[in-house]
Amino acid sequence: MSALSFELKGRPDQRLDLSSLVPSRLDGLNRKEIEALSVATTRETLTVGDAFKVKGRDVQNIHFAGTDDRCDKIGAKLAGGEILVDGDAGMLLGAQMKRGKIAVEGSAGVSAGASMSGGEISVRRDVGDQAGGVAFGETFGMKGGFISIGGDAGSLLGERLRRGLIVVGGKAGDYAGGRMIAGTLLLQGGAGRYAGYGNRRGSLIFADKPRHLMPTYVDSGVLELDYLRLLETWLREQGLRIRLGGRARRLMGDMAVLGKGEMLILE
Repeated sequence: MSALSFELKGRPDQRLDLSSLVPSRLDGLNRKEIEALSVATTRETLTVGDAFKVKGRDVQNIHFAGTDDRCDKIGAKLAGGEILVDGDAGMLLGAQMKRGKIAVEGSAGVSAGASMSGGEISVRRDVGDQAGGVAFGETFGMKGGFISIGGDAGSLLGERLRRGLIVVGGKAGDYAGGRMIAGTLLLQGGAGRYAGYGNRRGSLIFADKPRHLMPTYVDSGVLELDYLRLLETWLREQGLRIRLGGRARRLMGDMAVLGKGEMLILE
C-alpha cells in the first residue's frame, strides 16, 4: 500500500493548520472526506483539497511534499505512524506528540517538538526558537523522546526540558537549556549566552568550551564517564556518528537554583 501523500499546490495565502493530518485522525476516512478537512487559520475557508494534491492510502505512512514555512502543526499530537516532510515545516512541528517518527528534509519553525512526551523528530537543517520547549498552555517542555537537528537551533532550546534528548549539529541560540528540570542537550556547535540558566538537574554536553559560561556553575574537574560512551553507542544505532569519547570537564550548576545539573565539556 502506497503512502498517503499531500503535495502542496502552491504557496498558500494563509498559514495552514495541518494538525488533522495524522494517522489517528485520518484512519477510516476516504479520499473525499480527507480532502474536505479544513486547514484554514483565518475566516477564509480552505480545505485539504484546496491546498494539496492527495494520493495514496496508507495513513500510517504520511508524506508531505513541497511544503514551506507556512505549514504549521505537522504531526502535532502524533500518537503513532511515520511522517516524512519533503520540504520545510512551520511552527509546532510534532508538538505534544506521544509516539511515532517525523523526518523533515528542510527546516522547521518555532516550537518544534514542544512538550512532546515520546517519539522521534529529525530535522535535516535548522529549527526556530523554543525547540523542545513549552507548548502553549503547558507547564513543562519536552517530557520524553528524541530530537535531532542537523543545522542550527534558535533561542530557548529545551526550555523547561523534563526528560528526553536533543542533539544539535550546529549552534544553539541564547538560553539553551534554560530552566531545565532534567534531560540532556548535546550541542556540537556551541551555544549563545546564558546556556543552562536555571538548570536544576539537566545535562548540557558541549563538543567545545562555550564562549559564554554562566558564573553560577562550579568546575568539578575532568572525569571519566562511561555514560558518554554508552550515549555514543546509542547515537550510532540511531544513525548519528558523533564522537564523544569518555572524558569531559564537568561543571555543576546552576548553583542559583537546585544546583544538581551539569555542563560536560568534552576533552
